[in-house]
Amino acid sequence: MLMQKNTLQTAAKITHSLGVRDQYSEGHAQRVSCFARRLALRLRLPDNEVHDIRTAGLLHDIGKIRFSSRVFRNVKERPSKSMLRQIKKHPEMGKAILLNLRFSPRVIDYVYCHHEREDGTGYPRGITGDKIPLGAKIIGVADTFDALITDRPYQKGRSLPEAFDVLRKLSGSSFDPVLVETFIREITANGI
Repeated sequence: MLMQKNTLQTAAKITHSLGVRDQYSEGHAQRVSCFARRLALRLRLPDNEVHDIRTAGLLHDIGKIRFSSRVFRNVKERPSKSMLRQIKKHPEMGKAILLNLRFSPRVIDYVYCHHEREDGTGYPRGITGDKIPLGAKIIGVADTFDALITDRPYQKGRSLPEAFDVLRKLSGSSFDPVLVETFIREITANGI
């Protein structure tokens, strides 16, 4: 239990470091971690897996700490191709950072794979379905949901029904349909 507490404290400190560069990131990481934990609990996953999902949720964007200032400052214009290439490398950068910090292999795998999609259109490896770790799939749903409902400089947050509609449209192609419906039931029952 002490080790789990220390791991979460370390993850929170690392996430705070990212928040210094990008104010949205710190609150986003906390919310994704909370949503992912709630989904994992609703799925009745073992405690150690719930812990790893929660930790990976906090750290899912840690690779962004290596972004150039140009990417962080860009809030109004459409990202260039070079910016998009940099953005798509954040799971790999996150994996490298967490390997150096000796996080558990499962946490590292969840961070590395959180942008993979059911149909293989995700990144960094383009893997599909059951090849994507369950924890990464959970974080992917939580990450997208938070992005949908949160105001950002370039978009207004959507209502819950609108966000649920988007998740359902992405169900099957981007996200596991069972996870989407279970997540929607959790948020409907317990709020955000």
